[in-house]
Amino acid sequence: IVTDDEGEPTGLIEEGAIDLVRALTYPHSTAELAEAIGRANRDYVQEGITSCTEAGVGTGWVGHSPIEVAAYQQARTTGALDVRIQLMVAHEALHVLDAHADDPAGARLDLGLHTGFGDKWLRLGAVKIFADGSLSGQTAALSRDYAGARAHRGALRFTAGELARHVVQAHATGWQVAVHALGDRAIDVVLDAFEAAQHAFPRTDVRPRIEHCGLTRPDQLARLRALGVVPVPQAVFIERTGDALVTALGPERAEWAHRHRSFLDAGLTVPGSSDRPIAPGSPLRGVHAMVNRTTGTGDVLGPGEVVSPSQALYAYTMGSAHAGFDERVKGSIEPGKLADLAVLERDPTTVPPDTIKDIAVLATLVGGRFVYDAPGFVVDGGVAGEGASAR
Repeated sequence: IVTDDEGEPTGLIEEGAIDLVRALTYPHSTAELAEAIGRANRDYVQEGITSCTEAGVGTGWVGHSPIEVAAYQQARTTGALDVRIQLMVAHEALHVLDAHADDPAGARLDLGLHTGFGDKWLRLGAVKIFADGSLSGQTAALSRDYAGARAHRGALRFTAGELARHVVQAHATGWQVAVHALGDRAIDVVLDAFEAAQHAFPRTDVRPRIEHCGLTRPDQLARLRALGVVPVPQAVFIERTGDALVTALGPERAEWAHRHRSFLDAGLTVPGSSDRPIAPGSPLRGVHAMVNRTTGTGDVLGPGEVVSPSQALYAYTMGSAHAGFDERVKGSIEPGKLADLAVLERDPTTVPPDTIKDIAVLATLVGGRFVYDAPGFVVDGGVAGEGASAR
């Protein structure tokens, strides 16, 4: 609870203190959430989005209702859902349940559901755990002090042992584990937890995720690769908070923020991500940020992390499909895969890099069906959406 010089609360609360006031606004009703999902769906298809990941349902810091999944089911039943969705489950929703001695002990969602349950439209993804806070807010856990702040390194939400216990319990019961970690100290602790989970319960191709992986030291890159981690950075943060990152971290460490090129060079697969609603969610806006890495004042933050337009497009297609175990059915246009497509006004690989974000989406198809077409967009001699087929 942030206070002023006289010790009085300012009205600003940070990180876990939200639990003190959550009951004032939560939970939302299922009907309200289903209607909001429908509104978001309409925005998403206009941006060319055909699949997305909801990064936390059920409870915890990002859940809006303990029965939030019912709102997604209602949206699908009523025809309001044109976007395929993976639902991350907040780890607070998992419980230690009675199970047979032959089954691994650990935290489970009710009925024993875990990653992969569902269908091509609505499916359970990873379990979501928070390790620390934010870089620009200077609450992320760092291994060294924030710039200009003596003895201030942010904080971990859990001790290293507690975090490892949460990760191991979820991993043991079949979950892909995704941990929110922005500071390099938090990333160290998360990597230790992933290693402990694999040692205790070896599994193949588990693809543990670090959501944001915000400040990654050079010495951490090889370990990310060795553990098969999927880093999920948000280059669009550079546009929104890049200047604040330089202030918080200093110019040297700020170069390590929201990496991309270094992850690729280390042999990692990087998905496209926005962390919406914290930052703009348009994929073309994200591609633009990956290619340009321009801050609000026009500086380029981390020029060594710039990637090509083709690499940025790969992140938002095959990279994101890989992060959700979907690369066999999504992410590229080829026989046997879902016909989820976006038709763009111009080719992002041929336009001036500083104009990528201005490219218009002309149409979006999901499952071969037009779910959005821009006014006046015509294909094969007919208006999109009237039975015409796209070439």
